[in-house]
Amino acid sequence: MSLSYLQQESTPLHPDAIWALTWTRLNHLISGCADGHLRIWDSAALSQPIHDIPSHPLAITSLSTSEDGTRALAASLDGTIACVDVQEGRVIGKCETGREKVAGENEIPAYAVGLHPNNKCWAWSGRSSKLAVRQMNEEVEANGHGVGQGPLSGETSVIDTGKSKFGMDLKFSPDGQQLALASESGQIIVVDTTTQSIISTYTSHAMAVRTLSWSPDSQWLFSGSDDHRIVLHDVRAGSKTGSGGKGEGAVAIMQGHQSWVLKVAASPDGKLLGSGGADHLIKLWEVGQRACVSTSTSTAEVWGLDWQPAGANTFAVGKQFAAAGDDRAVILYRAAGSA
Repeated sequence: MSLSYLQQESTPLHPDAIWALTWTRLNHLISGCADGHLRIWDSAALSQPIHDIPSHPLAITSLSTSEDGTRALAASLDGTIACVDVQEGRVIGKCETGREKVAGENEIPAYAVGLHPNNKCWAWSGRSSKLAVRQMNEEVEANGHGVGQGPLSGETSVIDTGKSKFGMDLKFSPDGQQLALASESGQIIVVDTTTQSIISTYTSHAMAVRTLSWSPDSQWLFSGSDDHRIVLHDVRAGSKTGSGGKGEGAVAIMQGHQSWVLKVAASPDGKLLGSGGADHLIKLWEVGQRACVSTSTSTAEVWGLDWQPAGANTFAVGKQFAAAGDDRAVILYRAAGSA
């Protein structure tokens, strides 16, 4: 089986590379740029952003949104995390993780950030083996630009994940019950969000794991690595090395990229997986067959890819996605024959 997805509309060129991209249920595309700006776009009208937010002093490295699409969290190279009201297009809280001692311990400068789908808590990791989880405090709103302001000022706990020295990506499962962390050592750690205990540790990759994505039913976890591979983990089976492991965990390897895998994203129906790489390729994989069914060529490294959400009500599920990267534009791709 092969599928054909064609380039459609695109945004104007950003001032710099786009390192993060997400598509919300409210049909907003949010791009995180190396110029430190978050830009919010109406996916049906990409000629100019709805909001252009100078949220960070340095390049944005990570971006996460709530399930309803009303809140976004973004992290930058200096460890600053900003919380944004997507509809109003304004920063409502900031946290300078590189300067804040967490739970009486040392700083955990953020590189990756994750927001719970129901906006109840958020997590970050980066230049540390530790993972921090903090409750959201929606009763407080930012009144400036200091540390721990606004809804980012809740109670914090710290989880020591082991020997890894750098957290590359963070993803809450869609049901909010698990949190996955990808590391520079090639390990993937899965944490129970209720008990905050490590339930699985996967060692399926030989090099840094840069990207993670959950299936919509929270049963599969996809990872992409500098070893050019994508690995599918069955989180129901646990892992051999995790404290709660019950089985093999990693059940499939998908190979086809010729360089680092920079982004993976599962489609809203769980049937397809999109991936972008440093080889300038965008690939779509049929999850059931573990096979590549579409390959498109970009003009630069592909750092961001996300699917039109199921609740966007424009095209059928799995028929449209967006991609971005070093080519500095967000480009829509649509399945041939979709109308």
